[in-house]
Amino acid sequence: MTDQQIYSVLGVGFGPANLSLAVTLEELGWTGRSRFVERAGDFQWQDEQLIAGADIQNNPFRDLTMPRDTGSRYTFVNYLASQGRLTDYLHLNTKFPLRREYAGYLRWVADAFRGSVDYGQSATRLSVVDTAAGEVFRLETGSGREYLGEKVVIGTGRSPRIPAVFQGSLGSSVFHATRYLSSMRRLKGRDLKVAVVGGSQSAIEIVLDLLNRPDVGQVVSVQRGIGFRLKDTSPYSRRVFLPEFIDYFYPLPSEAKQRIRAELRSINYAACDQDVIDRLASVQHEYELMGSDRLRMMTFSEVAEVTPHAGGAVNRLTVRDVHHGTLSAYDADVVILATGFRDFGLGPDDEHYHPLLEGVADRLALNDYGLPAVARDYSVPVKQSYGPRPLRLYLNGLCEASHGMGDAGALAVLSARSTDIVESLMLEPDAVPGRDGRPAADGLLTERLRDEALR
Repeated sequence: MTDQQIYSVLGVGFGPANLSLAVTLEELGWTGRSRFVERAGDFQWQDEQLIAGADIQNNPFRDLTMPRDTGSRYTFVNYLASQGRLTDYLHLNTKFPLRREYAGYLRWVADAFRGSVDYGQSATRLSVVDTAAGEVFRLETGSGREYLGEKVVIGTGRSPRIPAVFQGSLGSSVFHATRYLSSMRRLKGRDLKVAVVGGSQSAIEIVLDLLNRPDVGQVVSVQRGIGFRLKDTSPYSRRVFLPEFIDYFYPLPSEAKQRIRAELRSINYAACDQDVIDRLASVQHEYELMGSDRLRMMTFSEVAEVTPHAGGAVNRLTVRDVHHGTLSAYDADVVILATGFRDFGLGPDDEHYHPLLEGVADRLALNDYGLPAVARDYSVPVKQSYGPRPLRLYLNGLCEASHGMGDAGALAVLSARSTDIVESLMLEPDAVPGRDGRPAADGLLTERLRDEALR
C-alpha cells in the first residue's frame, strides 16, 4: 500500500534523535507535512538495557530542547514537574538521572507526537522514484507500506558491531547487548555460564546485573585490555559534546579527525564510570575472599573461535591471549557481545554507509575515501534529474566520523543537532530544472552543500 501523500519531511526511526527533530520542527514553526516511521510497536529507548541502578551519564539539562529553549514544554524539568516528582528528584541530589527515569521522560515527549508516527513499520528500502511532481524519495517497509517524501532524515541509530568470529553463531545463546534483557528472560531458570565480551560501560553493567541473577552460575568477562578502565570525565575532554567542538572538528582533514578520535577514545568507548568499577571491584574481592570463581576476568584476551560443544555447553570459546598468543577454552551457555556499534569508515568493523542507503548509494556524493560526503548541516547531497526542489537526505546521529564523538548516540548534542537540521530544512532551495531539453541541475543549494562536504 502506497501513501500517495508526498511528505515534506519523512523521518526514519523515532528514537531520541528524530524525537528531538520532531520537537524542533514544532518549536521552530515548521509548516510542512512530516511523518515518522518506527519499527518498534511503540516508543522505546534502551528498553533492553534498563538495568536497575543504571544512569544516563548525561547532564539532564542537556535534554531534547533546553539548550535551545529553556521555556520549552518538552524539557526534562517540566516532565518531572508534570509527574509531581520535581521536589523528590532535587532532594536526591544526584548527578545523573536513572536510565529508567530518563526513558520515562522521552516516552512522555513522544506521546505528544503520536499522531505523527507510524509504529510497527520496519524500513527495508529507500529509493528515488518519478512522480508527477518530480523525483521524490520512496521508503518501503516490511509490512508492504510505501511512503513518499521530498526530504528524508535517517535517525535509526548505528548498526551493532558484531566481531567476525561471532557472525556465524548469532542466535538465542549468542547475541548483542542490544538484545540483553529480552534474551535473558527467555533463558531464565537455568544454571547459566555466561561470557560477556567487551570492556565498555554496557559490558560492566551487564556483568553486575548477571551477578545479581540467581540462575547465573558463573560470569566471565573477556576483553582485550587490562580490565575495565576509567572513563575520561574531565570537563576539558568532554568538550567533544559541546556544539562549539563540532564547528572546530568538522572542517579538519580526515587524518586529523582520526587522530583526535583515537586520542579521546576513552571519553566514550571501552571505558566505564567510577561507580560501577568500584562496585565490581568490591564484588570481585568478596568472591576472592570466599574462594568463589563465580566471576572470572579473562583480560588481554580475545575470542579466536566459537564452536558447538558436544559436552553439553552451548558454545565452546577458544580464547587467545593477545600478547603471548596462548590459547585456552571456555564453555559458555550464553555469550553477550557488548562490542559497541559500527561507524562509517573503511576499517574492518566499519560500514561504508547505513544499510538503508543501499538503494540510493549511486546517487550520493562521496568523499575521497568513497564514503558519503556529509555536509555541516548533516545532509548528504543527492544527484537528481528534475523536480520542483532538490532531494535532501540527512543523517541524524550517524556522523561521528565527520562531526565528532558527540554524534555517537550522545544525548548532549540532540538539541543542537536537530536545530541545525531543521534550520537547513527551512531554507528555500533552488528548483531543479525540468526535462525540457536543457541540462539537468541539482540546484545551487545542493551544489553548495556538495562542495562543502567534499572539502
